[in-house]
Amino acid sequence: MPGLTPQPLCQRLLRTLRGATINNSNGLSLRGWLLTAAAFHVLIALLVFLIGHFHLLPNTFDENGIGLTFAADGLLYQRIISALANALRQGDFRTWLEIQAPFHCRLYSFAFVFPGSIVGYNILAAEPLSLIYFLAVLTLVYLLGREIFDSTTGVCAAVVIAMWPSFLLHSTQLTRDSLAIVAMLSLLLILVRLVGGQIKWRSALLMAIAGASSATLFWVTRGNMWTLVFFELAFTTLLLAILIIRERKAPLTNLGVLALIFAAVLFVPPRVESSTVFGSLPPTPLIDVTSSRVQTHSLWERLLGQINGRRQAFNRYLGNTSNIDSGVRFDSAGDLLGYVPRAAEIGLFAPFPRMWFEVGTVGRMARIVAGIETLVMYLFYIPAAVCVWKQRGNLRMWLVLLFALTSMIGLGFVVANAGALFRLRYVFWMMMIPLAVKGPQNGTGIPELTKNRTHQNRTSEEGRFTPADGKEFHGFSWPSAGVTRPSSLVLF
Repeated sequence: MPGLTPQPLCQRLLRTLRGATINNSNGLSLRGWLLTAAAFHVLIALLVFLIGHFHLLPNTFDENGIGLTFAADGLLYQRIISALANALRQGDFRTWLEIQAPFHCRLYSFAFVFPGSIVGYNILAAEPLSLIYFLAVLTLVYLLGREIFDSTTGVCAAVVIAMWPSFLLHSTQLTRDSLAIVAMLSLLLILVRLVGGQIKWRSALLMAIAGASSATLFWVTRGNMWTLVFFELAFTTLLLAILIIRERKAPLTNLGVLALIFAAVLFVPPRVESSTVFGSLPPTPLIDVTSSRVQTHSLWERLLGQINGRRQAFNRYLGNTSNIDSGVRFDSAGDLLGYVPRAAEIGLFAPFPRMWFEVGTVGRMARIVAGIETLVMYLFYIPAAVCVWKQRGNLRMWLVLLFALTSMIGLGFVVANAGALFRLRYVFWMMMIPLAVKGPQNGTGIPELTKNRTHQNRTSEEGRFTPADGKEFHGFSWPSAGVTRPSSLVLF
């Protein structure tokens, strides 16, 4: 519409969400919003199943509600989960263990036993677990936004994710995406807390266990993206070093938690297989500190080999009509460095506008929807950039930004298909949403940080939780993990 720019639009959305979720004492509590989101997700899953069951869109969904184009891997997963569920129903746990299956399929097999025995082996049977993943994503986005900025930003970001059409649709499917997103956001939340100030010992132990578990879960779920975890830990180490220099004090508990997560990242992958489907080689970690075998190729050569191998695999991809630069190959460090601008362009902006209206494997309508969502993200980048300037002293924001940008550029190097890129990039776009929501808000600098923020959080007899940022939620309380904040964190 004429006369409207992205920033005022974001400001209007923010004022609306503020009034609806926070400042209105008669409105829904945060728990109420999660229940509303749960009901909405169940309704969408039911709608998708009915469309497939009654063959209303036979070229888009099968009779089990599984996407034939946008989530075609769900067809294979459905057969694997069914076989696992049949073994469980017969009490044959040995066969259940012997069937080669991805980790997320084993989890879904329990849901296929019940309620699958009633509704059949379809997306409705998987909905209890899919719903848990969906609500976990919303909760983690809220906690991430609150940890980086404030509760207002967290709620607004979670609402944006809940209304994200393609993610909402994908979250009803039998893919591993939702579980991988939960694992990655959980790990990021732990690391963000590490660069926010001194952590108490009791909380540090819980955070170390949660961080190592999240990293392990991400490995077994999506091991082919494992290299990105090393970048995440590297940025955390860098920002912790800056924190130590600024405060002239080493947060020993924070360093201890980071060390334990590093140990899990280095020692778990060689001992725990990242499960995959029959006929596919499981991912191997780029760094194996437990191997006694002498490596004949350098770390750099192994990295180039992994990138080239995964790019070539997209030439056999079902939707290879959406491939981008499929003939590109990297044979040296110079090739890789020279491709950085193009990788950034692909990772941040693909699918490009010229692709939005083409007829591909999934048809024109799906591409138009993807194009609209991509355009919205283009607009979201603008307030996110504003946020980066206003919050330039916020170390937690820098961790999220650096990891999200690096990961999207990394996807631009490895993922040569626009459709696959769109799915794999969900989690990194989710990291950018809190920044985009925060950008239009008034004020500069970082939120007030005090050493006693943990003790500022208070809970009244009525169950009203009031965080230190002054935003109230009724009937719901989030643990602060015992984090105490330094009085000043200035990066520039």
